[in-house]
Amino acid sequence: MSFVAVLKKGLLLVLLCCATAVYSEPLPKLELGVGAAVQHLGDYRGSSEEQTQGLPFPFLIYRGERLRADRDGIRGRLFHSRSVELNVSGETALNGDSEDNKKREGMPELDSALEFGPSLNINLSGYDFHEGWSLRMPVRAVFTVSTSGFEPIGYNFNPKLTYRWRETSSGWKAKFDLGALWATEKYHAYYYDVAEQFATEGRPVYSADGGFSGTYFKLSLKKRSGRFWYAWALRYDNIGDTVFADSPLVETDHYYSTSIAVGWMFWRSETAGRR
Repeated sequence: MSFVAVLKKGLLLVLLCCATAVYSEPLPKLELGVGAAVQHLGDYRGSSEEQTQGLPFPFLIYRGERLRADRDGIRGRLFHSRSVELNVSGETALNGDSEDNKKREGMPELDSALEFGPSLNINLSGYDFHEGWSLRMPVRAVFTVSTSGFEPIGYNFNPKLTYRWRETSSGWKAKFDLGALWATEKYHAYYYDVAEQFATEGRPVYSADGGFSGTYFKLSLKKRSGRFWYAWALRYDNIGDTVFADSPLVETDHYYSTSIAVGWMFWRSETAGRR
């Protein structure tokens, strides 16, 4: 992978790895750290080609009154109670390095992306959003990230049921997501369209529609131990009934990704933050 690709994905992991565990002692308002992650994933959803990447990254935790960067990512709280919250949040959509992907030979390389937008969340069973079931309904604009800047590629809607377990006696926290995806035509076109200039005998011209984009589940574990934290995640997507399932770039209905990360918090502020 080129240095530019490593840098690009490293910057995205700054957002991705803002998700860390919460412990019982008073928490500082700001923490800074460094870490390293290894991820195994497909080149894109629908690709049968996979790869493993290792990346170092910096990250931060910020526990402000309205702006927060913590285990739920980076978000601004517009409204919050124990049963309902409305926030504006960001998320990352990492892709594998598609430069050498055989199905996309001769086509532009896919960039990783940032997603940003509002989410209405409803607590279904827990005392608050830190335990039990919740329904989360984010609608986000998606932008690819490259050395030339940010490029909008449409919108997606990602309703999901989330279950959180309280911290175990050994200090681990767990989260399970079960969700579905819908996206605009422009979003699907970025990943699955084949323009005329890139068409070949085995890769005909193709234009994707907007609509259903698949289902998925994700399991993640996180633990905080002093200034160190540890994280692991596993995700599975099924795209068998999607509006782009007949794209010549789709080889499989199944997509898997897993990652493991270790971080060290080297600095923390003296002022306490909001839980």
